This record gives sequence, structure tokens and C-alpha cells, in this order.
Amino acid sequence: MITSSSNAVYKHIKALQDKKYRKKYSEYTVEGIKSVRDALNSNRRVKSVVISEGFTSEYTYSDEIEIITVSAPLFAKLCDTQTPQGIMAVIEIEDKGGFTPDLSKAYIYCDGVNDPGNLGTIIRTADAAGFGGVLLSKGTADLYSPKTVRSSMGSFFNIETVTGLDAEFLVRCAEKGFMLYGGALGRDTIDYRDADMTKPSILIVGNEANGISKEVMEICRCVKIPILGKAESLNVSVAAAILMYELVSQRT
Repeated sequence: MITSSSNAVYKHIKALQDKKYRKKYSEYTVEGIKSVRDALNSNRRVKSVVISEGFTSEYTYSDEIEIITVSAPLFAKLCDTQTPQGIMAVIEIEDKGGFTPDLSKAYIYCDGVNDPGNLGTIIRTADAAGFGGVLLSKGTADLYSPKTVRSSMGSFFNIETVTGLDAEFLVRCAEKGFMLYGGALGRDTIDYRDADMTKPSILIVGNEANGISKEVMEICRCVKIPILGKAESLNVSVAAAILMYELVSQRT
């Protein structure tokens, strides 16, 4: 039972709320009954499960997983949500070095998507649409932030996610045979329904305020989603969903 905030283990878990600390130690946390269950049922390496004093569950834990009990007041300070459910997990960040996309699968590339809620929703939609993975540029929101994981509603553990990518990665994908379709207005823009997404495809969505970066615009075919009302634009996660399900429609 950890009852002091000066406890070294407690301090380490609390520090994982910080992005730089997560990156340094290659660990992140998820909280809540569903998220922990999804993590335990996935192929991710759960290093420890942290429970609030008095929390009970029907989980069966591997002998490799450390179970840490924390007093209720201290546990609340570990959580990102206002109404903690009494359980969280510490998970190892996977090394995705050497990722090679599969031509038989479709992918969505997030080029500077800034909001973790939008990123989590895109991950959830990509999972629902049967995509092969979600690819993140170097400027995209932190994949391992609590809000990203929570917004994915469990899909975070179901689908391949790769971070730290750039325009050069997309160029290599195009050389391998992928079509690159970017949701943006550029030269020779076509209606998204006219794009041939039956071919190997990577769909690209951009930053909420600035759209797709100049470097990526130069190498992708721009597609537009018609705006029929007075709205200036669509939320990036909504636009991503429309593009992904257009691909699904063309392939079924």
C-alpha cells in the first residue's frame, strides 16, 4: 500500500503524465476499467496495474505484472479524469522501427493533427473501417496522451499506430505503389468520390488550423469534400471518417 506521495514508485507513475517523461522511460498509462481490460487483452506489454485502495475486480493477472495498491486520495492525483474508476495500467511503449506498410491494406496519415481527442477519434474510426494502421507525422499530437487513448475507446489496442513519420516516408510509399490522397484544396483537386481508392491507398488529413503541410501537398493528389452549407470546413476527424468510409465503399 502506497500512502505517501514521496514514494519513488508513486512519483514515477505520476511523472508519466508528462510527455517528455513518457518518452524518456518508454512507458505510458491508461486508466479506467475498459482501457485496462483492453490493454490486458492485447499484445501490449503491461508492466504494472495500479489500483485504488478498496477497488475490487475479476481480473486475472499474469505473474509478470506488478500489482500496486495506492490510497484513494493519492490515486485520484494520478488520474486525468475527474471521476477515476479506481484502476490504471502502466504499459511499455513499443519500438516500431523499420515499419513497412502492406500494399494489401489501407492507411490514414495524420499530418500535424494537433488535438489528441481528434487523433483518438481517427484511430477509433480507422479500426472500425478495417484500416491497416494510423500513421502519424512528427508534428502530430502525442499518441500516448491520456486523452488520445481515452478518445480511441479501446481501438488504440486494436490497430497498428506508427509515429515520427515525414514526407520522405510518404515518397517511399508512393514509390512502392501507394496512391496518396490528401484532404485539401490544391492544384488539380478532385471530388473525393472520383479518387480511385480501390488501388493501394494512404489517405492524408492535416492540421486543424493549417491543413496539410506544403511538403505533403506537393506529393499527394488533393481531394475535396463538398461543403454545401455555410460552414468553412469540417472537423478533421469527421473529414477523416468520410474519406475512410469512401474507401470502404469503393472496395466492397
